[in-house]
Amino acid sequence: MNVKFSFDKATVERRGFTLEDVYRTIKSLFAACDFPCVSEEDVLSFTDKGHNDDFAVMWDIILSLLRADWFVECAASCVWQDEDGEEDILSQARSVGSRVYDRHPAFLLQRTR
Repeated sequence: MNVKFSFDKATVERRGFTLEDVYRTIKSLFAACDFPCVSEEDVLSFTDKGHNDDFAVMWDIILSLLRADWFVECAASCVWQDEDGEEDILSQARSVGSRVYDRHPAFLLQRTR
């Protein structure tokens, strides 16, 4: 299983962030749980470690991001892939309107330490 993220640079900058801020925040959330970042170009991709609880832990991270306004507004894509196929998480979250927080990536990074 893996999850892939991409971000809209113009939206990120309009919100007063840099792509580096966003990438650092996303990477730190997954690194805190030892999930490897397997792609660092325009698309950040993280993969499981083969442990039984990887699914639950990865979804914990994803759901925390989906609750952040900055993430939902700045993300261009958030796609979950597993043996059952691919799921566009971001479009589902936007249709449900799940945003409840508005935090700067650095604040979110501090909260996860």
